[in-house]
Amino acid sequence: MDWIVVKKFSPTADLTAVTGFLRERAIVHRIYEEAGEQVLAVNDPRMAAPIAQFLEDVAQGRLIISAEETAQPTDVNNDSLSIIAQMKTAPVSVVLIVLSALGALLEALDPDRAFVRWISFQNMDTYGFLSFSDSLKAGEIWRFITPAFLHFGFLHVLFNSLWVWDLGRRLELLMGKKNYILFFIFTASVSNIAQYRWAADTLFGGMSGVVYALIGFIIVSHRLAPHRLTAVPASVLGFMLFWLVLCMSGVVDYFIGGGVANAAHVGGLLAGAAYAAITVKKTSTDY
Repeated sequence: MDWIVVKKFSPTADLTAVTGFLRERAIVHRIYEEAGEQVLAVNDPRMAAPIAQFLEDVAQGRLIISAEETAQPTDVNNDSLSIIAQMKTAPVSVVLIVLSALGALLEALDPDRAFVRWISFQNMDTYGFLSFSDSLKAGEIWRFITPAFLHFGFLHVLFNSLWVWDLGRRLELLMGKKNYILFFIFTASVSNIAQYRWAADTLFGGMSGVVYALIGFIIVSHRLAPHRLTAVPASVLGFMLFWLVLCMSGVVDYFIGGGVANAAHVGGLLAGAAYAAITVKKTSTDY
């Protein structure tokens, strides 16, 4: 088994709370002495960066861990600080939610699409949709991902944001910020391309393709390398897959304005599953 060094401590440092915190979350680790120092190491490379950041927050006093294996903000009586502390652990997910809210606001305040057309998958003019290949020739590569931020209505952005907050934070902690950003870029691009290929010359958008990518990643990742962060209840995953099938049946279209980007959902699900199959190393389930 390969061990990745996360941090070194002085020989007198009391690591009881740290190891208890990691054990409570089923994070495989070991502490050993080397060259007069205590060394904390993990066997899952995905956890090295998040744990290092966590320990830095503890060292700077931004978080406090107790011997009871709990992590709390410095001011445990301040509920707003608790929310802020949670947001600090998943800044990429927070940014995605904020950009989604801004995309929903832009769509609502721009009925003529004067600004929306700059972040839609296909550019538009007064006569309709323009060639996507022309946009690529002009260097507008951001169009692969920016439709993910477009949302059509309050419920649309709320639904997606709640899933990004719940599932996205899990993966951000598991992968680390940089890898999570790469995951978003890849899965958003795949889901948007899938929707474009299925129904070109339509205005589509939303983070739901990425949400289904989170679902796909979690399902495959937990099968390959079971982990507390990917231990999402089967009822939740089942509901999301049921919703996917229901949307594909066309029933939901009768109750909402516009249509559902089913190709984006399926594309995202497959992209997330493929990402996990390629990047997650199969490990033992013994902790």
